[in-house]
Amino acid sequence: MIQKHNPNYKWYILFLTMMTYAVIAGLERLCMPVLFKQIGDDLGLGVVAIGAVWGMDPLAGVFVGLPSGLLADRFGVKRSLTVLCILAGVFCAVRGFSTNFITLAMTMFLFGMMAAATPNVVPKVTAEWFSGKRLAFTNALLNVAWSFGSMFATQFSATLIAPAIGGWRNVLFLYGAPALVLGFLWLFTGREPDKTENPEHLTTAVPFRQAIAHVIRIKEVWIIGLVTMMLWGCTMGYVGYLPLYLRNAGWDATSADSTITLLSLMMCLGSIPMVLLSDKLKSRKIVVIISITSVVVCLALLPFVSNTWIWILIAISSFLRSGANALFNVMIFEAPGVGAAYGGTAIGLANSVSMIGAFIAPPLGNSLSQYGDAWPFIFWSCLAAASAALVFLIKTKKAPATSY
Repeated sequence: MIQKHNPNYKWYILFLTMMTYAVIAGLERLCMPVLFKQIGDDLGLGVVAIGAVWGMDPLAGVFVGLPSGLLADRFGVKRSLTVLCILAGVFCAVRGFSTNFITLAMTMFLFGMMAAATPNVVPKVTAEWFSGKRLAFTNALLNVAWSFGSMFATQFSATLIAPAIGGWRNVLFLYGAPALVLGFLWLFTGREPDKTENPEHLTTAVPFRQAIAHVIRIKEVWIIGLVTMMLWGCTMGYVGYLPLYLRNAGWDATSADSTITLLSLMMCLGSIPMVLLSDKLKSRKIVVIISITSVVVCLALLPFVSNTWIWILIAISSFLRSGANALFNVMIFEAPGVGAAYGGTAIGLANSVSMIGAFIAPPLGNSLSQYGDAWPFIFWSCLAAASAALVFLIKTKKAPATSY
């Protein structure tokens, strides 16, 4: 077991947190878009039904976002992540027993509760163990970890692992195991920081009523929630629809799935540079605007360009887009009145709002495909543009000077 006062313990906790994010939000969640073709053929599901199933994940987030943040602030990240990881492993595997649309939607909802809770809890770990110049950097590392989990899921789940072990059901059974292991690692080796390790962000348990009453009055939390509601909505729709769109356009399965892998790779490569850019410019907001604008342009152009340009658009937009993921959490932590003490509740509230868009946008966008394959992308592009306009309403403090 890691010794309590080992000076490297915080980096072990960061590694454990990164692996948690990579497995639950990356591997177990992002394996679904590339498996949807096999699942749809097996269960007889059409494009709109698949969009609805994919939307069950964020729908769960509407209900679990705020409670998960409250629980993390009240009971601490060790206990929260222990339970979350174990349940995520179980519910990931349970999806493999689905036999029709109803059972798949139900099991996706159950897993979605854990997948949606993860982004509410894991950033709180970085706020408890790191401060100042390292806060944005460690949040960027979370995105790097997520990208690795996503890349593995999208590149190998449907084309390599599923054929090797007997189909999509066995993939989901297999992917449940790593989360279970992580749950026991949190149980036996995880803990909260003490006052000698990070006195600046030492927190105590916050009662539910106090946390809600405090956070609900912070305007920036609501604005960021609305921004991410539209941005996550278009992202969830885009990621779930793109492999199906490209297959229907004549792409082979490997190439279609590889576009999502490229998306994850470029977000991995871009996360740290974009965060460092925000420090260099001393502005989170400018980098977020750049990130969202890249999504708007990519989605608007993607259905009208040739194969080579699809790869180029995905690569550039994903690299630039990566900045927003880490910086939204940092902007919440840096908002007046939040900090580490109320970080879980604030992120949970913002994510509850954002998951409304992530639930509605995929099936709504997919339904527009009946008027032409380009219309879902156009709809999601407009949604991203609306989110960019709201960013200007966020009041933020200057980013700290870069020094790591």
